[in-house]
Amino acid sequence: MVKLVALVRKKPGMATQAFRDYWLDRHAPLAAAIPGLRGYRINIAGDPGDMAPAAYDGSAEIWFDDRAAMEAGLSSEAGRIAGEDTAAFAASITFLVTEEHVILPGGGP
Repeated sequence: MVKLVALVRKKPGMATQAFRDYWLDRHAPLAAAIPGLRGYRINIAGDPGDMAPAAYDGSAEIWFDDRAAMEAGLSSEAGRIAGEDTAAFAASITFLVTEEHVILPGGGP
């Protein structure tokens, strides 16, 4: 498996709630339609409390079987549509193509 991690900064002046709502309600269904996806998660940054604010407002994790499947999915019509839609809520996106190593499984009920 290969995982694409997208580190996202919201558009300047966009309220955090509007950013969250757009990403989850409008963009996510477009991205979920990309052929070859094996998993998709969105992580919205929360209040850092006493820690310094993060450089990003959120991240997405998208899994594919391999690099060829990732490239095919992202270059598909659905991939193009989802890619173009990011301009509606994101000022910038930094992509990391990663190999995941699970040390402790996360999640819950």
